[in-house]
Amino acid sequence: MNHAFVESEKMVSAVGTTSTDTSGNAYRVVLSDDFSNGYQTSKWGPAFGGGTYWNGAFTWSSADVGVRNGELQVTDTRHADGSWTAGGFSSFKAGNTITYGTVEFDARVEQAQGTQAAILMWPASDTWPRDGEIDILETPKTVPMHSTHWEGSDGSHRYDSIFSDYDPGQTHHYKMTWLPSVLTIEVDGKVVATWTDPAAIPDTAMGFGAMGYVAASGEEWLGGGPDGSTPNVVTTHIDNVVMSQWVSGSGTYTGGSGTVTKPPVVAEPAPKPADPVTKTIGSGSDTLVLKISQDAWQGNATYTISVDGKQVDGTLTAGASHAAGLNDVITVKGNWGAGAHKVTVNFTNDAYGGSSAADRNLHVDGITFNGVELAGSSADLYSNGPADFAFSKAAVVTPPPVAEPPVTTTPGTATPPAKFGGRDADVWIGQADFGGSDYVTYGGTSDWGTGPGATLKPASWNASWSSKLAFDNFVQTNLDLSKAGSLDFDLMLVSAKRGAVTLGAGDDQVTWVAHSNSGGAALNTMVIKTGAGNDTVTITDAGRSPLADYDRHDNGKLYNANYDGRHSIADVTFGSGQDSVTVEGKTKLVLHAGSGEATAVGGAGNDIFHAGTGTAEFTGGAGKDSFVFVRGSGHVVIEDFTSGTDLLQFSGGLTKSGVTTKAATEGGVSGLLVTYDTGGDSVFLAHVTKIAAADMLFA
Repeated sequence: MNHAFVESEKMVSAVGTTSTDTSGNAYRVVLSDDFSNGYQTSKWGPAFGGGTYWNGAFTWSSADVGVRNGELQVTDTRHADGSWTAGGFSSFKAGNTITYGTVEFDARVEQAQGTQAAILMWPASDTWPRDGEIDILETPKTVPMHSTHWEGSDGSHRYDSIFSDYDPGQTHHYKMTWLPSVLTIEVDGKVVATWTDPAAIPDTAMGFGAMGYVAASGEEWLGGGPDGSTPNVVTTHIDNVVMSQWVSGSGTYTGGSGTVTKPPVVAEPAPKPADPVTKTIGSGSDTLVLKISQDAWQGNATYTISVDGKQVDGTLTAGASHAAGLNDVITVKGNWGAGAHKVTVNFTNDAYGGSSAADRNLHVDGITFNGVELAGSSADLYSNGPADFAFSKAAVVTPPPVAEPPVTTTPGTATPPAKFGGRDADVWIGQADFGGSDYVTYGGTSDWGTGPGATLKPASWNASWSSKLAFDNFVQTNLDLSKAGSLDFDLMLVSAKRGAVTLGAGDDQVTWVAHSNSGGAALNTMVIKTGAGNDTVTITDAGRSPLADYDRHDNGKLYNANYDGRHSIADVTFGSGQDSVTVEGKTKLVLHAGSGEATAVGGAGNDIFHAGTGTAEFTGGAGKDSFVFVRGSGHVVIEDFTSGTDLLQFSGGLTKSGVTTKAATEGGVSGLLVTYDTGGDSVFLAHVTKIAAADMLFA
């Protein structure tokens, strides 16, 4: 079926009109709408609004449902901060339902990567899957799909889907005929789906409605999430809806012409496991590290973490698959006094579909406190509720002062002892030139992606060691140089995909030449934490930087010499010094400014800048950038804020009522001064004369 239905004049079937089909079934119209009078809540109830969908990819917004151009439109909308909303409605919200009958309507579904429409019958009881669901039309990967859902005898969710071969991006006339012994869907008068199994045919009251849908990146059955090709607004067009109650007749129906080839009943498509999560929450000198995993089903597990009854941060979402042996690593920072304490993990969204394959669970796989593993620190959470773990902190005994030799600030020339996971034979160590300067270099000799990682974490620093170091061709590089005192480092991380760098108190330079062969935030993040010195961080990528010239040739099939940074994330935390970071290319910058003077220049990614307690000057660059402020943030200057593209985000209880704006001049540059709390905390938007309400987000 390749032809498109040509929309006729507006339907005028009045409520109460009766009709009889060719099989002798009589129907009475209970709802009719050609949308010439706008969106009527007496027919459809309120549009869905508020709340995040189970896949975490979008939230409901009533603004995504409305009558435009004489038709009902349901949209998926991408916003300036990159988030998505979608619309939805159902007649059962207004009490308009049928138990058996027909629904006819015209529809056209715009096609875009990572989105689909669902036009459906939903149970008035709102109990699923017990009371069923009829998907008259869904469009995964732009293919028309018709489905029915029910609860199996074992309590599990069962469904049956039938695919068609027409273009849902054209306007077609749809008809669902739902009777006790048969469920049929027709498109332009041709039967495309039929079910006769009594278990697959709902038998309770249902309402007609539709919803937009934005896929998460791991939903392979939908082709993954939106990308750069996806329009900012994707619309489903619906018109001429007539819903009729079956009142008498044979309860059988032969329908129009055409045949159906029906695949066997299949299990619910399992979402692809999310990438493992690495996250730090809280602040302080003490550290809890929790290893978390999940059994995902119809969405990822969510949970909270509390210490001594006080929740740290908000609700967290698990990513790592327990079955795959992976772990999220959640670092909880705090300042806890000497004595006994308790950390609590609270599982918040348990779900069970009647079998082990349809069961969402949360697992705590281990906890350390200040580097020491806690006894009994694992638990399997098979239902909502808390799991408590005890830990204690010993009292600090201050020893008498001991004279210590000063840490030298003059670097040596010897090679610090790095580790390579027992695969030293796959590493070359010597001198190499990067950017016209010699570095003590550790180079992976295996093809990129097949060799070991590199780790340098000395318990103390030997004055004879060089502080001018390069790590080349390692997928992962982890450096902890906090024991080196005020020694100045010059570090090159070339062709690294991920890792972590912690600096000391010197004036350091760090250059990351990012490389990647695949997506996933947790697998592509380089975490860089500066210290008390004046540090300079440069982020570039293997496709543009000559620093990667050693790696471009004969480096295996996983190396991409043209990589532009699109998967990479630089998570940079500044300290108390005069720190700066500059990004070249598409690497995303997530900056946490500190108590000193911060200068940050983003690249082409959608960057996030968190203001610190010191002063800061931010330049977002070409992407859709977000600038985050809390009460007590220091004064910030944004050099290139673009209204309608970039976003000011106010958190921690800041409200719209506390925001004022006025024209101002700073450093001879005119702009807009935005003050956002009673303490006078402010941000200056250079060259900006006004901003819109949509340029600000309060969370």
